[in-house]
Amino acid sequence: MQVEGRKGATSMRWGQWIGVAILVAAAGVGGYVLRGNSSSATPTAAGSSRSGTRGQFGQGSSQRQPGQGSARAGAIILVQTDTSKAGTLVAQRQAAGTVEPVTQSQVAAQTTGVVSKILANVGDTVKPGQPILQLDDSQLRIAVQNAQLALQNARINLTTQTNATNDATVKLQQQLQAAQTSLTNAQISYQSAQRVYQLGGLSVNDLNSAKANLDTAKANLSAAQSALAANQRAGSETLAQLRVAVDQAQNQLQQAQINLANATIRAPFAGQISAINVAVGEAVGSSSQPFTLVSPERQVRFNVPPTDATSIRPGQVLSFNTGAQTFQIKVDQHPAAPVNQMVSLTARILGENLPPAGAVGTLIYPVRLAQGTLVPIAALQNDGTRNYLFVVENGKAKAQTVTVLAQAGNQAAVSGVAPNLEVIVNPPPGLLDGSSVAKVGSQTPGSSYGQGPNGNNPGQRSGSGTRQGTPSGKPASSSQGQPSTPTQTRPNPQGSSAPQGGSQP
Repeated sequence: MQVEGRKGATSMRWGQWIGVAILVAAAGVGGYVLRGNSSSATPTAAGSSRSGTRGQFGQGSSQRQPGQGSARAGAIILVQTDTSKAGTLVAQRQAAGTVEPVTQSQVAAQTTGVVSKILANVGDTVKPGQPILQLDDSQLRIAVQNAQLALQNARINLTTQTNATNDATVKLQQQLQAAQTSLTNAQISYQSAQRVYQLGGLSVNDLNSAKANLDTAKANLSAAQSALAANQRAGSETLAQLRVAVDQAQNQLQQAQINLANATIRAPFAGQISAINVAVGEAVGSSSQPFTLVSPERQVRFNVPPTDATSIRPGQVLSFNTGAQTFQIKVDQHPAAPVNQMVSLTARILGENLPPAGAVGTLIYPVRLAQGTLVPIAALQNDGTRNYLFVVENGKAKAQTVTVLAQAGNQAAVSGVAPNLEVIVNPPPGLLDGSSVAKVGSQTPGSSYGQGPNGNNPGQRSGSGTRQGTPSGKPASSSQGQPSTPTQTRPNPQGSSAPQGGSQP
C-alpha cells in the first residue's frame, strides 16, 4: 500500500512538471506570435508597399514612395491636348458709334426775296426738285418781261441792219457791174480811135477824147469796187455788234428766268426735311439757309486708334448694336489722318430697317494682332526666365521655349513652335520634360489616372493583404491617382507661373 502510494505521488509530481513545461512553451510561442503580428501590422497600416504590392497614395505615411500615386516612376500621365495652327491672331475690339445721315445739307437760297409760301413741313419726305419755299417773285417776273423785250429789240435791230446791208450790197454790185461794162466799151472805143487815127481819119483831139473816156471808165470801176468792199466791211462789223447785242439780251433773259426760278426754293435731293429756319414774310438773302435736308440713307460714324485703323478696310461688314437691335454696316471710307489721336471712319447701314439719326451704339471690329503659331493660352507656362509649352512627341512630353507675340481671348500667337503639333493644355502638376503621356480617353495600361480592371485604381490590388483604396465602381479621390485641378504655376521648366510677353487684346 505504501509502495503504491509513493508511485501515485511520483506520477502526480511528473504531471505537474509536464504541465508547467507546457505552459512555459505556450507562453513563449504566444509572445513570439504577438510580437510578429505587431511588427507586421505597422507597414500595412501605414500604407507602405512591398515587392509586388502597390500601396494607396495618401493613406498612412504622407511620403510618396516609388510606384505610389500619379508621380510614380514610369507612370503614364493622362493629358489634354490641342493642335497648334498657323494663322493670324485676331482680337475683337469695340468702338462707340453714332448714327447720322449719309448726306446732310443746309440748303441755301440762290436769290434774294421775301418768303411768300412754305410748301412743306418739318419731317416731310420730299423728292428731288420738289418746291419747299416760295419767295415773292413779282419783280422777278417784270425783270423777265423786260429782258424779253430787250431781246426782241436786239433781234429787230439785227434784222433791220442785215436787210440794209444786203440792199446796199446789191446796189453796189450793180454799180460795179455797170462800171465794168463801161470800161469794156471805153477800151473798144479807144482801140478803134487809134486805128482810125493811124489811117489819118481821126484828129488828135478825138483820139485824146477816147483816151479820156477810157480813163474815166477805169476810175469808175475802181470806185465801185471800193464802195462794195467798204459796204461789206461796214455791214459785217455792224451785224457782228448787233449779234452780240442779241446774245447779251438772250443772256439777260436767261438770268431773269433763273432768278424767277430761284424764287422757288426746291429740294436738291430726295430726303427728309429736318428743319425750316424761316417764316412767311421774312426776307431771305443769297447767303441764308432757309431749311435743312437729310438723305434717307444712314451711316455710322466712329473713331478708332491709328493702330487699329490699318485693320479696317472699305467694304468690310461689321456689326453695330444699339441695345434694342443689331444692324449690319459696311465700311465705305479709307482711314483718314488721325485727329486728336483718333481716326474717324464711316460705315453705311445695310438693309431697309434703319435706326433714327442720332442713335448711339457699339460696333465690333476685328484687329489683326500677330501672325504666327496659334496655341491655347492654357498651354503656355513660365518659369520666371522664359515662356514655354509642352508638345507630345512619340508619347513623351517635350518642353519647347516660345516667344509670345500676342494674346487674345483664350488663344496666343507664338513663335518657336511649329504648327500641326499636339500641345498639352493645362499641364498637370508633376509633368516633366520627357514624361510618358497619353491623351485623355485613350486606353493605356499602367496610366496613373483612372481605374483598374477590378474597379481599383492602378497600383492597388484587391484582397485582404492590403488596404483597398475605393470600393469597386466608385470614383477615386485626388489622393488615389485622380488628376488634380490644372494650374499654370510651375517653379521650373517642367511648369510655370504664367506666360509672359506678347500683347494683350
